[in-house]
Amino acid sequence: MANIMQNNSVLASTQINLAELGLDQLAYVRSSVIDNQQVWSIHNAAGAPVGAAPTREQAVGAILQHNLTPHFVN
Repeated sequence: MANIMQNNSVLASTQINLAELGLDQLAYVRSSVIDNQQVWSIHNAAGAPVGAAPTREQAVGAILQHNLTPHFVN
């Protein structure tokens, strides 16, 4: 699947494309339910879960603390 160009930045269209953009450079956040609780799950670029936080802001903070670039998916 081809990447989509928008505002001079590459947007990933699949988890595989995210991995190609930089497995060690970015993580993505999405709303999830874990143990019947709404959380923001954190995933590496390949799609593997690496953590979770009760709020989106805390999830972004955790990503930034690890020197990664946060991205959001539905």
